[in-house]
Amino acid sequence: AGYGVIAAAFAAKLRELEPALRKSHAAAWPATIALPEPKRAEMPLGEALARRATHREFSPEPLTDQELADLLWAANGYNRPDEKKRTAPTAVNRQEVDLYVLRADGAFLYDAAQNSLVRVSKDDLRGLTGRPGPNNFALEAPVALVYVVDFERQRMKDRPADSLKYAYVDCGFVGQNVYLHCAATGLSTVFLGSLQPDAIAEALGLPETRRPVFAQTVGRPAP
Repeated sequence: AGYGVIAAAFAAKLRELEPALRKSHAAAWPATIALPEPKRAEMPLGEALARRATHREFSPEPLTDQELADLLWAANGYNRPDEKKRTAPTAVNRQEVDLYVLRADGAFLYDAAQNSLVRVSKDDLRGLTGRPGPNNFALEAPVALVYVVDFERQRMKDRPADSLKYAYVDCGFVGQNVYLHCAATGLSTVFLGSLQPDAIAEALGLPETRRPVFAQTVGRPAP
């Protein structure tokens, strides 16, 4: 009987504290993170092309919100918002490539229209990109971008070969934008075909029509 009384009192106390706990949780894990207005890299295109390179060693120092906003806009943001056109082209303008941002504090969908990050997971999923194992450099870099293709939005079910071809090319456009932006701003990056798509899709809660195709690790150069 004594244990029953204690358990009942504990449960009552939890119910009393629940609103405060929920408020604290929401503050610690906001559903949406507003990004600052993106700034354009100032380096001339020719110089950025000359500096474009792949790097696999990174500093773990996090990117600032400003750096992330600039990076994501360059990758696949709206450069003609009135026309809903982006920095990266897509076949028939289907815009089927979504960007997910994986960080130590969770996974986020980049909402280009709102210039914000929408949280989809509180878990650190960076290890699902790159090669599995303790030497996975994706665990060192602060950001892993995952390129998810929405095949429903692409609307090429009757042409599966073309569907994959266009998906790969469209992801490549985004990846090259990231390469050039990193070259222009002093960041390091590597484009990855080695990722665990099934595990990523499950962790992000993706339907069958949306598939992780490539990833790209981004961070500051290793000291």
